[in-house]
Amino acid sequence: MKEFGYKNATTITEALTLLDGQNARVVAGGTNVLPYIRSGKYTDCRLINIRDIKDLNFIKEDSDRITIGACVTISQLKKSKLILEFVPALHQAACVFADPTICNTATVGGNLASASPAADTAPALLVHDAIVFIKSLNSSRSVPLSEFFKAPGTTVLQRNELITHIEISKQKNSGFIKLGMRKSMSISIVTAASSVTLNDAGIISSCKIALGAVAPTPIRAAHTERFLLSKKPDDDTLSALIKATNLDISPIDDIRASADYRREVTPVMVKRAIKLALYEHC
Repeated sequence: MKEFGYKNATTITEALTLLDGQNARVVAGGTNVLPYIRSGKYTDCRLINIRDIKDLNFIKEDSDRITIGACVTISQLKKSKLILEFVPALHQAACVFADPTICNTATVGGNLASASPAADTAPALLVHDAIVFIKSLNSSRSVPLSEFFKAPGTTVLQRNELITHIEISKQKNSGFIKLGMRKSMSISIVTAASSVTLNDAGIISSCKIALGAVAPTPIRAAHTERFLLSKKPDDDTLSALIKATNLDISPIDDIRASADYRREVTPVMVKRAIKLALYEHC
């Protein structure tokens, strides 16, 4: 029989004290933890609820950055004017994340900590240069999101550590698009996010592309970014990025789609994400 303890933490220090040296698991929204319990991935441990910690639930800005607490829900992202204005890719990802019930409970920190290759918030955060802030009882550190994921279901997080917040850069020209069996109600087949800046001549002066569900972890598409830099984002350029994009991805066959299908549609998704970033339509 599985045995679980439960403790409701009301401060970050209390949560970290409970995590330190314990066989414990963090619970915020619980949308991933409960399936893990049912499948046997989590057994005989203490569940530490962090949902009521106010210092983990906020969205704030400074001159060029937005900071998001780890316990901010997907619904809060959808409703935030700051996110809509300065992090449009993340707003768009939140709008197609899941059904309202899940969006009301699932958190940004939880979506990242689960380390699903198809985590919807990850590509959007990657193109906004996200930095993950992590704390244990005796130390704290920050990790670029591009270095946070190690493998499917695995991150740099240690068992005694907690994500406290995520910092992202402001960029009004960003976009996110998702391909799924039922748009917002299913796990992604492919996701793509972009952040693009043009110079006065209409040439791409900076470009960030991120992809989900086409590699073991969410990724920045370095070959695609290099291909696009210093080019005009016209139809010829966007149609010619297929080779570069396929160098970035390593898709697999699964119950949602074949690897070959993902290779075919990923460049199309990148093209649409770029158009969303630049023109707000694709």
